[in-house]
Amino acid sequence: MVQTTSRSTHIATAKAIAGEAWTSEQAYETLRDLCDRFGHRFAGSDGEKAAASFMADRFRDAGLSNVHLEPFNYLGWVRGTERISVLEPFGAEVRSLALPYCPAGTLEAELVSVGDGEVDGYASAGATAGALKGKIVLSAAETAGRNGRPSSHRRDKYMRAVEAGAAAFLYVNQNPGDMPVTGGLEGGGVSQAPIPGLSLGFENGAFLLRLLDRGPVRLRIETQADFPPAMSSNVVAELPADPDSPFRDEIVIAGGHLDSHDIAPGALDNGAGVVVIAEAARILASIARERGRGFSRTIRFVLFGAEEIGLLGSYEYIAHHRETLGQVRFMLNLDTTGRGQAGSESVIVSGIPELVPWFQSLAGTLDYRMEIHDRFTSSSDHFPFAMAGVPSANVGTTETAASLMGLVGRGWGHTTADTFDKANPKGLQSASMVAAWTLFSVADAQDWPTRRREPAEVEAQLMASGMLEDLVASGRWPSAR
Repeated sequence: MVQTTSRSTHIATAKAIAGEAWTSEQAYETLRDLCDRFGHRFAGSDGEKAAASFMADRFRDAGLSNVHLEPFNYLGWVRGTERISVLEPFGAEVRSLALPYCPAGTLEAELVSVGDGEVDGYASAGATAGALKGKIVLSAAETAGRNGRPSSHRRDKYMRAVEAGAAAFLYVNQNPGDMPVTGGLEGGGVSQAPIPGLSLGFENGAFLLRLLDRGPVRLRIETQADFPPAMSSNVVAELPADPDSPFRDEIVIAGGHLDSHDIAPGALDNGAGVVVIAEAARILASIARERGRGFSRTIRFVLFGAEEIGLLGSYEYIAHHRETLGQVRFMLNLDTTGRGQAGSESVIVSGIPELVPWFQSLAGTLDYRMEIHDRFTSSSDHFPFAMAGVPSANVGTTETAASLMGLVGRGWGHTTADTFDKANPKGLQSASMVAAWTLFSVADAQDWPTRRREPAEVEAQLMASGMLEDLVASGRWPSAR
C-alpha cells in the first residue's frame, strides 16, 4: 500500500486527478504561449526573465501560495560569431554553431576523428600517446549507444579532448537535416570553457569525414563571445500541507528547468516539463480546494533557471535552502516530460533501489502501466538533490526520438527544430496526470521506504559511477552537503 488514506479514497482522488487532466488543454495552451510569446529562454536572457514572470502568474492563477522568484548571479555567455574554414586539402566553409561558454579566439590545426567520442575512440586516435595534442578533435554527438550502453554525455566527450591536449572540439549531430546540436561546455556559469567547442550538422560532419578519408585536413576556427555578469531566477510556489497533519513540516518538491538554449524555444526541452509541473500544480490545488484541506505534506513547485549551462538553478536552490533540506522527503524532476504519446511515461529513480517496488505498487494501485528503473545519473536538476542525499526521481518517456522518427539521441532537442509544433497535447495531459498522481501519493503516503542518504553513502555512489573525481575537482563535492 502507498497511502495513508483508505484504498477507496485514494482511488477516488486518483480518478479526480485523471478527470482534471483529461478534460483540460491548459498544459498545451500554456506551452503555446511559452514558446510563441517569449521565443528562446536562454539563461539570463529577456525571454527567460519574461517567462519566469509569466509562469509565476500561472501559479498564482492556480491558487498556489508563497509564489516568488529567487534570483542568483553567475558568469553569463553571449554568442558572437563563429566560423570554420577548410584550409587543406582545399578551401571551403563549414557551417557551425559555437557551444555555450565556447571562448573567443582564432586557431589553425589538423583535424582528427575520434569516432563516437567514447574512451576507445580516443584511444584508437592516439590520445594516450599524445597524438591529439594541438589537434582539432571531431566527435559524433549522441548516438544510439553500443552493446546496450548509452552514449556518453557531451561534456564527457569534450573533456576527453581537453585531457588529451586538443586545441578544439567539434561535435557532430547524428541526425540528418543540417541541425547542429547545442549544449553547454565545461565551466558554464563560472568560467570560459578550456578550449573552443563547436557543433556541426550531420551533413557538414560527413563532409569532413570524407575529406579525412582522403588524407590530412587542416581547419581554421574563429569564434567570438562575451562573458558578462548575468542573473537568472528560480520560480517557487507552494501548496501548503493540511495544518492538522502530523507531517505538515515535510516537503515534496516537483521541479524542472525553465530555460532553453538560445537557438529555439525549447518546446520539448524543457517547455513540456514546465507546463506539466504547472498543470500538476493546478490539478492538485483544485483537488485540495474540493476536499477543503491540503495534503499531508507541503508540495513545493520549483522552475529552475540556467539548467542548460550547468544545473545552476538547482545547485543554487540547494545552497539557498540548505538548512531545510532535512524536511524534503522527495524530489520529482520533470525534464522533457510529456514529449511522447499518452501512456509512454516512465519513472527513473536516482540510485534508490528500494523505491522501485514502491513505484511499481503505485502503478498497480492506479492500474496504470509504467516502466520503473533505477539509474544514478547527473544530467538534470535532480542531481544536486541526489548529491545532498535527498531521494529523487525523474518522470520520462519510454518513447525515444529514435522510436518516433528514426532519430537518435535527443532527436529535435537542443536544435532549432525544438518548436511548439512537436508537442503532443495528449502526451502533455497524460504526463500531467502521472505527475499529479505521483506527487499526491508521495505527499499523502505514510509507508515511505527510503530516507535521506548520508554523505558517505552518496560519496560511494559517486565513486561507483565515476563522477566523484570531477565533482571534487570542480568544487561541487562535498559542498553539495
